[in-house]
Amino acid sequence: MSSDKTREFLTDLFDQVESGDYMPLLDALSESVTWTVTGSSPISRVYRGKDDYVRNCYGALNQRLTTWPSARVRQLIVDGDRAVVFFQGEDGLGRNGIDYSMEYCWAMHVTEDRIDEVIGFYDGNKVSALFD
Repeated sequence: MSSDKTREFLTDLFDQVESGDYMPLLDALSESVTWTVTGSSPISRVYRGKDDYVRNCYGALNQRLTTWPSARVRQLIVDGDRAVVFFQGEDGLGRNGIDYSMEYCWAMHVTEDRIDEVIGFYDGNKVSALFD
């Protein structure tokens, strides 16, 4: 994909996710996505395939969140089919009462309007606290 198409795709996607509804993001994942959660939190590992990610990462977070954080993009850097999205997750709330607001940075690869790779950088302390 060209830089312009990648930028347009991700801008539209994150505009939808800004409300805290992550379904458009899940819908945009390729079936063979590789999603790496960096760090050493309870969900840190490489997820291989959409089903693995949705079941074992997204599902685990969804069980522990009352409110998903809204995604407010601060910076989007695009080079062809690769992008880095730096965004602020605001107003996230865990069922255990913790504030799940944090900054995120995702390095992404996009092919034909599908996300096929994400390397995500998170606040490991916040993620771990969600699982306490």
